[in-house]
Amino acid sequence: MDYLHHITADQHVILKLPSGNWKIVELKPHTSVSLGKFGAFQVDDIIGYPLGTQFEIYYENQSQPNDDDPKNKNRTPVGKVRIMDEDVGGSTEGSELSNVNSSANNMNLINIGNEIQAMTSEQIEELKRQSISGEEIVAKMIESHSAFHKKTLQSQEKYLNRKKRKFAKYFTVEYLSASFLLQWLLEKGDTQKVLDMSEETVAMLLNVANIRSEGQYLCMDETGGLLVYFMLERMFGGDNNSSHTGKIVVLHENEHANLDLLKYSNYSEKFINDHVKTVSLLDFFEPPNESEIDSYFKPIPKEEARQLKAGKKNAYQRRLKWYYNQHEIVQLSTKSQYDALIIASTLQLSTLVPLLAEKVHGSRPVVCYSQFKEILLELTHTLYTDLRFLAPSISETRVRPYQSVRGKLHPLMTMRGGGGYLMWAHRVIPAPEPPAHETEDEGNGPEEKKQKTQ
Repeated sequence: MDYLHHITADQHVILKLPSGNWKIVELKPHTSVSLGKFGAFQVDDIIGYPLGTQFEIYYENQSQPNDDDPKNKNRTPVGKVRIMDEDVGGSTEGSELSNVNSSANNMNLINIGNEIQAMTSEQIEELKRQSISGEEIVAKMIESHSAFHKKTLQSQEKYLNRKKRKFAKYFTVEYLSASFLLQWLLEKGDTQKVLDMSEETVAMLLNVANIRSEGQYLCMDETGGLLVYFMLERMFGGDNNSSHTGKIVVLHENEHANLDLLKYSNYSEKFINDHVKTVSLLDFFEPPNESEIDSYFKPIPKEEARQLKAGKKNAYQRRLKWYYNQHEIVQLSTKSQYDALIIASTLQLSTLVPLLAEKVHGSRPVVCYSQFKEILLELTHTLYTDLRFLAPSISETRVRPYQSVRGKLHPLMTMRGGGGYLMWAHRVIPAPEPPAHETEDEGNGPEEKKQKTQ
């Protein structure tokens, strides 16, 4: 089954809830997923449907958990799911409000607080415990609202949508792309984990870095692997079976690279190992010597390795892995040239970028991201005096979100500020200096040559 277009087992997906919140889950077969007040469902009931499908949780003669059992007291009952025919968050004009009168304006509304609603909160909680659908709860609330008919049609729709987001039991299953993952992290408040990076800034970074399927890229990623995930999506489109041979070499300053967010990417471990290589900065700048590596260890024939005892065989496999890893570090740090340098790091960029750019091909981009403009300004001042870099530039992207209702369009009153800054330049190879005698000849004009001949 195509996991890029259909819901499959053991896949990470993102669930859109009626409240507007998102939840990331791994679809383990024969298990249930709890959505809190929105209900719970069996994973097996949604496997095979197209991604983007909207499901409703419903209960049909469902036996409730035993309230006397403390283990079941707060347990969400597992219901069944069905595909929704229409979007709950969309227009409601032709359904619940078709038989309800409305007013031309709200001038007859009188604010009397909770007394305007005949249903008490205890009665609503009792309906929720009975696993009644959200639509039925909202319909009863509208019926018991003493002034609902005095609202305008627009106010009625806003009230209805607000109550549906609170009581409806539906969810939408979406493919967990790098874009969704970034938005989820920002909604959670993990802005520092992604260095305050915005979706628009990442899109611009991928464009100016010219990320493509067959490229080899040198990258520093301090966003937990999110930037690498974006690059993999641009290079391979989420396809585990892609025949493209592109590669990302991730440099890190610690003992191990932090690529934790790649666990949500749905790429297989083999695919990531084939296309993402990690090298520490120390090994990259001071790689091991090949002759020293060969002197420490020499592989033996496979037939001889198979005959080793269990303990010696495990030790041999560890040393063999180290041997190949050391040779790969030598290859990546001394014999490879890269199609771009992409950096999202808190290190001192003004000293780091000129050193790493030595491994980048000519006429290739160098792109750096930072939360703070001042860091990139210092970097551009350094690159302006270096003939290996052409036209370093800094830019910032801001996209203002808008909300719209019938007949109105205006920006949101609040929005997340910032999104970071980008600096990009082109790595070029300066022409060699001409010989001294050629420079002198070029400096002699016709008048000077005529005087010399006289």
